[in-house]
Parts: sequence; C-alpha cells; structure tokens
Amino acid sequence: MKLKQSVLIMMAAALPVVSFAASEAIPVTKDTATVQAAQADTNKVSRNDLTHRISSTATPEQNRVLRSEVSKVDRNAVEVVSPNADRYMDRKEVAVSPVESTTDHLDLVFPEVKSVSPTVEKAINTTIKKYVAKVQNDVEKLNAKEADKTNVVMYYDVKTDKNGILSVLIHTYTMRDRDANGVNYVKGFTFNTTTGRQLSLYDLGGLNKKELVNAINNNQEVKDKLGSDVNIDKMPTEFYTTDDYSVVMILQQDVDTIHSAGTVYVPVGNLRDRQNDVTK
Repeated sequence: MKLKQSVLIMMAAALPVVSFAASEAIPVTKDTATVQAAQADTNKVSRNDLTHRISSTATPEQNRVLRSEVSKVDRNAVEVVSPNADRYMDRKEVAVSPVESTTDHLDLVFPEVKSVSPTVEKAINTTIKKYVAKVQNDVEKLNAKEADKTNVVMYYDVKTDKNGILSVLIHTYTMRDRDANGVNYVKGFTFNTTTGRQLSLYDLGGLNKKELVNAINNNQEVKDKLGSDVNIDKMPTEFYTTDDYSVVMILQQDVDTIHSAGTVYVPVGNLRDRQNDVTK
C-alpha cells in the first residue's frame, strides 16, 4: 500500500465525524479536544451551489468530487424529529437531527440525538462529539504544517432507531490536494437508548474471523465486490445493527478491500442469542 494511502486511511480512522452548531458550547475535558465552531459568513455561497469551494487549495475538479460527497449528506442524513411517542417515552427510541460545521477544507455533518432522559442524551452525544472533535482537530493540526491540505467531508445515516437500539454510521471521505481520488472510512456507533451506553460487538454476541470468512463465502454479492481472493488479515472493528438486531460488519476501503471495491458490508446474522438480551 502506498504511503499516501496509508496516511489517508489513518486520518480517516482518527477523524470522528460530528459537527456542532456555532452557538453550541462544547465541554472540554482531558478526554476530548475542542471543536472549533465555524464563524457565520453572510457572504458564503450555498453548499449546494455548483461553484461552492469546500477547499480553497483543492483544484476545481477535486472540489467537484468533494461536492458530490456533500450531496450525500442531503440524501442520507436521516432526521427523526418526531419519533413514536410511546417508544420515545419508554426510551426505546430517540429523536435524531443533523448538525453541520464547515470551515475551509472541512464540511462536517453529524447526528445529534434528543432523548426523554437527559442522562441518555448526554451520554450518546458526548460519545459522538469526542469522535468528531478529534477528527477536526487532527485535520487542522495536519493542515497547519503540510503544504498539501487534507480535505474532509462527513455525513451520516441511521440504520436503526427502534426497540432500545440506535445504530448510526458516520462516513468520512478524505482527499488530499493533488490526489486523484479520496478514501472512505465508515465509523459505526450502536447505542442502548435506555442507558446511553455504546454497545460493542461482544455485547451483541461476538464474532471471530472464521465466522466472518464463512459469512463472506456464503454471500455471492459480497464475494463479487471483494473479488476472487478474500483475505481477512485482521478482524474489522466497525459494524452496525438492523431493526431485527442482525449485525452487519464493515470492511473498510484500502484496509480490508481494494480501493475500487469501496466499503463492503457483510451481514453476519443475529448474534444476540449467544448472550443475554443487550437491551437489559
């Protein structure tokens, strides 16, 4: 793998994808970096305008590619403003809304949740904010010392928000100046909405590499995307759950897959029956 690609992948993995409104105060602790809120610019062009430059240093063609990623925000950023009233009151569902933060080289959109429980709401939002704060600060530090700037577009989509589980994916598209294309990284967050606790793969039953390879070999669509030689060197860490608690593993572009394959999603079934119900 080229050094340039390795740097992009590491940056994407470190870049937590969450954006904050300019008016929102972000608590700073030893565990989280400060996210710099973008100043309002009344002269700024609409982000959907074809002439809008996400990066002042990227080429027009690179800005076009970055804008195409931005458009996915509008298509995929699920907003759950009015969840089911009964499920919301029982903490089995949360409200979800997008928040955006933009600066030169960065266009970030992340999910912010509302819960009937302030404790749950704070726990989930704090976890996401820590991820985003580190991403933004890492990019800004890198761009302060590198001639070729790193440009990042982030967006999210909600995979499930029912039965006490919120599972959401935060996508990071990273492209450096003068590169022909960028790298996608997908971070999965799955929360118990009755407690606010982030769930691990172990909480959902656990999975080993042999079981993952079997799931790949039994799924022709996945095999076609990965190519003839399926080689999992290391167990991937990212996943999400569906409405029926089935787990889907995420194979990352340029890490677990070749670049042209992009991100590949591998359904591995319902793993919950190996342990107690995760919503308890």
